[in-house]
Amino acid sequence: MRISERDRKRYEQMSQVETYYREQGYLLIAGVDEVGRGPLAGPVFAAACILPTDQKFFGLNDSKKMTERRREIIYEQIVEKAVSWHVASVSARVIDEINILEASRLAMIKALRGLSVQPDMALVDAVSLSSFPYPVLARIGGDAECNVIAAASVLAKVSRDRLMCKYAELYPEYTFENNKGYGTAEHIQAIKEHGSCPLHRHSFLKNYSIKKHRAWRLGEETEAHVASYLVEEGYHLLARRVKIGNLGELDLVAQKDNVLYIIEVKGRSNSAAYGGALNALSSRQVARIKNCALAFASKHSLEKMPIELLYAACELGRDGRVEEMQLLPIF
Repeated sequence: MRISERDRKRYEQMSQVETYYREQGYLLIAGVDEVGRGPLAGPVFAAACILPTDQKFFGLNDSKKMTERRREIIYEQIVEKAVSWHVASVSARVIDEINILEASRLAMIKALRGLSVQPDMALVDAVSLSSFPYPVLARIGGDAECNVIAAASVLAKVSRDRLMCKYAELYPEYTFENNKGYGTAEHIQAIKEHGSCPLHRHSFLKNYSIKKHRAWRLGEETEAHVASYLVEEGYHLLARRVKIGNLGELDLVAQKDNVLYIIEVKGRSNSAAYGGALNALSSRQVARIKNCALAFASKHSLEKMPIELLYAACELGRDGRVEEMQLLPIF
């Protein structure tokens, strides 16, 4: 990454706010920012970070003003050298429930509370936060004025963009790898043709006069919920609804840390009457899943990879959407 004199001057200028507060005795200053208020799909992300005083991150700027390559390089530098950093998100479903402003505030609170080192002060881009045992100051346009806030914006932006690219593998028709969930003409046209998916913010679609919703079957939407969760947790989704000859079907197949995961998904409503999702998996089904898992590994030359079986027990609300999920090992 080429660093210009302009980059150096901007970094020094954006250090002035933090320098002022350090001179007042606030040595550990956290920056907080959010990304993803405007998209039609995907979660809103927020990040908090504390930068070291003996390191300089030349090239740092408001993430919206940086090229993707610069963001990626600076992101890796921040992750490696920051005193502490944490990224948090709030799902599209919660955004619909509490509105985007409150969801953004919630993501920021989660990010700030997730720091492994407690700051002496936090500087937040525009949004006011409370209930912290140290000063939290809101600064309008802070991501263009303070390095710590700019660093947080880079962490949030890169993290969200990477997640949306993973989501593109689940829902290729919406080309999330290109639009990151924002309302491009191509994205809006895809929603009109295919309807919305579980990642879309239905409260936002009203603004575009989009009323069509994809007719998800109950099991398909439950699996989509679990698949989205796995992607957020760093799993690489390999397959969905894989038929294994006459043995049966695997709901989800994923990989993480060189381990092959086979995930069985079940959703149950009216849990009190039917025993709940936790009791929905029988020993006969477990035997079937194990046989299918071995067959899948053999077919794809993955026999040497450790295999773990997981059960996603999903409790459904009256509308058929997942209200609670437990991811449990199958023995």
